[in-house]
Amino acid sequence: MTRRSEKPGSEPAPDDIHVLIADDHRMIAEALRATLLEHGGFRVSLSETLDGTLGTLRANGKDRVLVMLDITMPGMQGLRSVKRVIDAVPNGSVVLFSGTSDGDFVWRAIDLGAKGFVSKSQQLRSLPTTLQLIHDGNEFVPMSLPRRDAAKKASDASLSDTDLFILRAVAEGKTNKEIALEIDRSEVAVKMRMRTICQRLNARNRAHAVIVASKANLL
Repeated sequence: MTRRSEKPGSEPAPDDIHVLIADDHRMIAEALRATLLEHGGFRVSLSETLDGTLGTLRANGKDRVLVMLDITMPGMQGLRSVKRVIDAVPNGSVVLFSGTSDGDFVWRAIDLGAKGFVSKSQQLRSLPTTLQLIHDGNEFVPMSLPRRDAAKKASDASLSDTDLFILRAVAEGKTNKEIALEIDRSEVAVKMRMRTICQRLNARNRAHAVIVASKANLL
């Protein structure tokens, strides 16, 4: 579902920034829309799904649309979907818009062409300035977001194909004994390997190792 929103009784100016709020959280989207229209200098479209977002971008052709992209709305499938939106707006900008921040995910999205990350907890009154900066070609990353080096630490961990197989098996709920049978190793060897994996990922235990690896897009 996609719908265009303008301030009642006003006509958008040619130089107004076109913001597409792609978010299925209606209250958040409407509050942000109202803030931007009240501030002035913006025209706003709303979309609640990935398909709706792509449809709006196709309809706007070569317009310089600034997309505030909710990474968990219906249809989104991680970085692959982020890249589809970026490719659909070659003359505009895409900024991730979420209530939670995964540093590694954000930096990977920036490497793909995104312009940064805007938190849903950011004060509404500061958003027009933030969006103006992004529209002008700047990247925006809050100071609270883990820096690139810290975020890459887990993703740069030296894990072998066997390590990754073990982690995937753990994620599926398999025991060390079951994993040992699958990779033709002893149960003790699997336990030792799991300990090494935890050290490399700076994880507390096998369950935490799976969480860290998943966030680093290793699985």
